[in-house]
Amino acid sequence: MADTKTVEVPAATVAAANEAPKPTPRIRYKVECEDQYGPKFDCKQDDAPFDLQVTTGPTDVDETMPVFEIITSLKVASKRPKYSDYMKMFKADGPLNLEDDDDDDEDDDEKKPKPERTLEGKRIVDVGQTRMVIHSPLLLDAIREVVEYYPSQNLTGDTITVHEPYCALVHYITELRNLSNSLALERTPADSDEAEKTDADVKYEHLQTLLEFLDPHVEKTVLPARRRLKKDAATVTWDDMWYLLRPGSLSYAMHDDTWLGVVIREAEITTDSDNPDIHKWKVTAWLLDHTWYSSSIRTAEVSVDVPYFEGEKTVTSLPIYPREYLDKTEESGDRRAKFVQRGARMRDIIWDGGHAYLRHDGEFADEKKRPYKGPLIIETTLPSGSDMPDHKWSLTGDYSVEEKDTPPKTNTTVTQPIALNAEKHPREWMSDDHLFLLCPIMTGFALDEKTWAPVHIDRTAPVAAPKYLPPDANIGDENGEIIKALSHRQLKSKVKWSADFVKGKGAGVAVLLYGPPGVGKTYTVEATAAHTRRPMVSLTIGDLGTNEESIESEITKWFDLAHRWRAVLLIDEADIFLERRSTDLARNGIVTAFLRKMEYFGGLLFLTTNRVEHIDDAFMSRVHVAIGFEKLDVDKRRGIWETFFQKLVRECEGQIRVCEEAQAFVLDGEMAEQEWNGREIRNAFQSAIAIAEYEASKDPEWKEDDEIVVKEEHFRRVMLMSKKFHDHVEKARKDNESEWSDL
Repeated sequence: MADTKTVEVPAATVAAANEAPKPTPRIRYKVECEDQYGPKFDCKQDDAPFDLQVTTGPTDVDETMPVFEIITSLKVASKRPKYSDYMKMFKADGPLNLEDDDDDDEDDDEKKPKPERTLEGKRIVDVGQTRMVIHSPLLLDAIREVVEYYPSQNLTGDTITVHEPYCALVHYITELRNLSNSLALERTPADSDEAEKTDADVKYEHLQTLLEFLDPHVEKTVLPARRRLKKDAATVTWDDMWYLLRPGSLSYAMHDDTWLGVVIREAEITTDSDNPDIHKWKVTAWLLDHTWYSSSIRTAEVSVDVPYFEGEKTVTSLPIYPREYLDKTEESGDRRAKFVQRGARMRDIIWDGGHAYLRHDGEFADEKKRPYKGPLIIETTLPSGSDMPDHKWSLTGDYSVEEKDTPPKTNTTVTQPIALNAEKHPREWMSDDHLFLLCPIMTGFALDEKTWAPVHIDRTAPVAAPKYLPPDANIGDENGEIIKALSHRQLKSKVKWSADFVKGKGAGVAVLLYGPPGVGKTYTVEATAAHTRRPMVSLTIGDLGTNEESIESEITKWFDLAHRWRAVLLIDEADIFLERRSTDLARNGIVTAFLRKMEYFGGLLFLTTNRVEHIDDAFMSRVHVAIGFEKLDVDKRRGIWETFFQKLVRECEGQIRVCEEAQAFVLDGEMAEQEWNGREIRNAFQSAIAIAEYEASKDPEWKEDDEIVVKEEHFRRVMLMSKKFHDHVEKARKDNESEWSDL
């Protein structure tokens, strides 16, 4: 039988083996103290918060890492002893002996463990911010699983820090509770034979620890805010603004007197730059904006300030708020649906060529809020060097969001930032929420003013078919049909064919209109644009300049725009480009540049001139059709007068009327004999109406609703004034010719 050897195990070892492992602390409370009279220190205790009024020191702390920590910053100060206590301490220690060598004592002190500093004998001066530091990897996974969008909260790393009032967690408290309920169904039963807990068990316990910690906070601060927000007319207090402005919320925001659809990114309290005592909520949000120099759509940032207010404020009176608070009211006016509709209009413009011919009625979105009523081109690609008035719509683009080859995710409750390009991606990738977020400001070109401006899409409408087309001009039926045929081929025909063998050359149509002033040359082009419902770009030499170095680039710019917009291009009084070249090298260079650009222009070009006898031969070979206009005879003048009478009846019936005697005087009387051109007839007609309006306003019995009657005497006064002016000009010319003949 073998000998057995008994090994004695120390009692301490046995006790340690029999001792159950300490559980992981749930919550560790910690205070970080800044002592006014000493070094910084901290105190900590597990699973029980500090009572910062009476704390005398820490409890036993297990150094095992807790589920999460709650850390509060304090400023403390030592309680100063009385003078008598100082004297007692001095007598007990005896007088100082500076000659003693204390090196050995200092070495001994360094070897001794330093006593842990506590709050005992400390006076709390100030309680600072409190933060939560989450250590549990399983709890971190749970939070990342439900928090879809919170840019201001860093959710990466081995730990995350959340500052009180724990916004990111409170905003997703419902989702966290739902996850906890799901995990509860996956827990290992209590009577199971399995000894170890699964990850689902631990995740559930740690999540419950978090929810139990948050519940008192939610009950104290969030539930009152929720009750106010659930009222028919939702209200909010200043301190509850953080809860209202949840990151990721689709919201309405006011910028430059314009309501936008945005997604809230972050909200924080800041101070006014001019007065630090004035506080405000600074809310950063993002929206979708088309870049003004391409067909791309990207996220852009907008910032909204909410000034400080006392008491409760109606949510819909704020400059930014989640959209559901207006959508549920009767006063919403279907704003959300209108935002989606306007976004769809903008999307279609961007995807359907990047430009649109529209009519504008209202103010531009520049700083001066200039009014404009007339035709306009919406253009998504602003030409380089174009002058734009001062405005507040140069929004900061977020280029961190990259264009992707897959459609945006739709299985999410939060609208994610996107980057799209009309040349690469289908328009169907834009959801209704994306359309809601499209910034309504686009670049526009006012055709009547020939200026660029930021344009609100809601102030535009499609160009409707004219109820009344302008009558044919003074060109004859045959010439009129030729112009209509050329216009139709160039602007509407689907078959694009050129007789020139050089690609890109000779694809356009050039029409020359010549004749004396006021006989209908410009009117013919305007009528052509109206008949074809195409925009008309009207230029003069003043728009193009006379500098040889810059005029070619200007001509190129306007020709390219007219071709892109499929517009009718008119260069009025283009004599400098058409005249026969001479010894003036600068002017010859201008003519040569114009002829070269004209030959490669692919659109419909009209040119007018009063000096056909000076036209260069090289220009004649580049003109497809030349149409002359004769001086107006009596019948043509009568036709123009009748056209104006009919226009007045259509547009001002019941407001302004030309009496029968006045019409007879104009059409068959003395006024019919005046050899006026079309422009002079128009001016005379407008002047007679102005005189009639002024005289009516001087009548004390006249009311604004009364009809204004234009009488014969009004036309007669205009006729006599014009006749007097023409006689004076004629006499001056004869006198001038006489002086020259005497030299």
